[in-house]
Formats: sequence, C-alpha cells, structure tokens
Amino acid sequence: MKQYEIDEIIEGTIINIRDFGAIMIFADGKKGLLHISEVANVFIRNIHKYLKIGKTYQVKIIGIEDDGFLKLSMSKISAEEKEEYHKNGVKKVKIDPEFIDYSVLKEKLNEWISKEKEEKHD
Repeated sequence: MKQYEIDEIIEGTIINIRDFGAIMIFADGKKGLLHISEVANVFIRNIHKYLKIGKTYQVKIIGIEDDGFLKLSMSKISAEEKEEYHKNGVKKVKIDPEFIDYSVLKEKLNEWISKEKEEKHD
C-alpha cells in the first residue's frame, strides 16, 4: 500500500457526502475526510453545491490518523501547486462503483421532489 505524506497532493473520488464533509476514496482503497471547512476559503452553507458523489477532485493531505485515515483539504492547495500537479501529467483515478455510496441521494430524493412540486405550484 502507498505511503502517504502530509502536504502531498492526490486525486480521489467522493463516495459519500454529509453536512459536515465528504468521504473520499483513493486508487489503493485508502479513505479520507474532506471537512466542509477545507473545501473552499469561504463559508459553505450547502456542501452539495461544491462537491458531487462520484466526481474526482484534487486534495492536499493535511493529516494522517493512526489508523491511516486521511484528513484532506482543497482550500490549502495553492495555484502554483495545482499548476505543478497538472504539469506532471497525473491521471484520473478510476474507482470501483461498489465503493460509491448513493445513500445520501436516496435520503434527499423525496425532499427534492416535494420542493420542486411546491415551487411549480407557487
């Protein structure tokens, strides 16, 4: 298994989104948390406007738990680091669909449908 390092920039895929942040998975199956406060340098009220399940994002490792779980940040990646990362030709990570958790969509679907119906009747 790959050894991860603090300040390393890696690509991972969102497999679950909650109000407090998103769980990401990486090519080797390692997982990490991208806390809502680490997504952008602005206050985020609705994380779903910034992140999508199944989409790949670049993140910086800002911490590693004793069990290997990664603490991640998007907001701490500088413009220079992004440019260098892309210059090195990093490829997108392919994730096995069985790792993607669509339960949040299932939980929210009825709520979204109800809101849409209400808006059409107004």
